[in-house]
Amino acid sequence: MKKLLSLAIALTLVTGVMAQEKRERRTLEKKKHNVERFKDFTPEQMAELRTKRMALKLDLSQAQQQKVLKLNKELAEKRKAGFEKFKEARAKKKEWTAEERFTFMNERLDARLAVQNKMKDILDENQYARWKKSYERPEKSFHHRRKGHGSK
Repeated sequence: MKKLLSLAIALTLVTGVMAQEKRERRTLEKKKHNVERFKDFTPEQMAELRTKRMALKLDLSQAQQQKVLKLNKELAEKRKAGFEKFKEARAKKKEWTAEERFTFMNERLDARLAVQNKMKDILDENQYARWKKSYERPEKSFHHRRKGHGSK
């Protein structure tokens, strides 16, 4: 009886681990697909699409759409430039020093704060609350993803 119970527990654990790995693989494939889908778009096209999605989700007025479009264009251009910089560094197989990683992370957080403040100026309270909820990434999943990434 104990052996049967142990076998059932082991089987349940193995099945759970396999399902988790499959879910992580699917998420990774989905992200790669999204990158591939948008790689040929110009920053202006990406900004326009993002603005229209936001207009639908947040019910933006025409004036708000114009302001958000301008902000999204700036962000898309910065994102494209950063992606190119990252690709070059990756091609050279250059490892970042601790100081470079700190600087990069600090700049990203500063940029997120700036975007957050600009959106607070553009949107009303209700829209801002909905935007902030959809914009923030859950910290738990971020840390979990990093742990899984490092162990492979």
